[in-house]
Amino acid sequence: MKTLAAATLPLLLVLADQALASSVCDRLNTKLAELPASFATTADTRDYASAISRQNIELRRARNDRRRAGCGTGSVVVFNGGDPDICADINSLIAEMEDNLDILKSEREQLISGNGDDTRRRILAALEINGCYGDREEFASADPDEPETHRNILRDLPPEESYGPLLRDDGMSPYPPESGVYSGTLRTMCVRTCDGAFFPISSEASPADFARDEQACRARCPGAETELFFHELATEESDQMVSASTGRPYTELPNAFAYRTRGVGTPGICGCQIPKTAATTPNAGDNQSSIIVIEGKKEAAAPAAKAAAAAEERPYDPAKSKVRVIGPTFLPQEETSIDLRHPKGPGYQPVQNN
Repeated sequence: MKTLAAATLPLLLVLADQALASSVCDRLNTKLAELPASFATTADTRDYASAISRQNIELRRARNDRRRAGCGTGSVVVFNGGDPDICADINSLIAEMEDNLDILKSEREQLISGNGDDTRRRILAALEINGCYGDREEFASADPDEPETHRNILRDLPPEESYGPLLRDDGMSPYPPESGVYSGTLRTMCVRTCDGAFFPISSEASPADFARDEQACRARCPGAETELFFHELATEESDQMVSASTGRPYTELPNAFAYRTRGVGTPGICGCQIPKTAATTPNAGDNQSSIIVIEGKKEAAAPAAKAAAAAEERPYDPAKSKVRVIGPTFLPQEETSIDLRHPKGPGYQPVQNN
């Protein structure tokens, strides 16, 4: 009996381990199947970006109202300020807007990154640790007594036609260059920092094109201070662009979206008008010659060889004049003043003594 119990004990332990591993694998597979397959679409991210932009505009308006009402913030105290009740209502509204803005930004980040990715990776790692992939055990279950056979790996390789687009004769690589994952997929934007207005420069740019696009940005808007921004063309909107020089998001600019708060018909804060000096002399340096000419003493102008002949004077004869004269018949020269008190007739009147 003792011998039988000793012989069956390892078998029972193996069966128990297999049952425990099977239950663990079943639970992990169930959790993996229950994960939601959520995909962040461009429309969803666009909705969140639009909501964040509108909230920023309303928040800026509320802060302007607070400043006009003479109210202070928690860190700034204004003496002889506005009505305390009105200031309390405005500060409460601003606090709610700021909380809502933080919530919108957090939800957008969750939508872009996705919460299920980390959980999915942890479950897959647990499945591999617990040996839930039965197909991989076949590689370790070879018979040790089986004779070793050597293979010709060159003969077992698939034909070149099966590689498809991996081998190309035109020298074009299907993979992006090593300069970065964003090579050729960026859109650069020229931002006017005085009011936040922006317009596109190029749609298929790479980091190597930033210097060129920055020069184009300055050339298109020489009358104002500009800065080059960029964003991923396929997955990001213009509201998500960041600075090409500092990496700061556009939404953190002091004048972000300030051009939207301007009323209809109101003149802009700034513009891209070309200065008069730049418009009249676009290339001032080109007008200056690089050749230096040393001028000597100028000689006096030589006197004229012959003096101009005097014009012949002829007497004027009106009868022989061929010039046609057209004009009114002038009145005779007035010799006396008109007496307005004692007029005698339609003609000129002599001075009368009263």
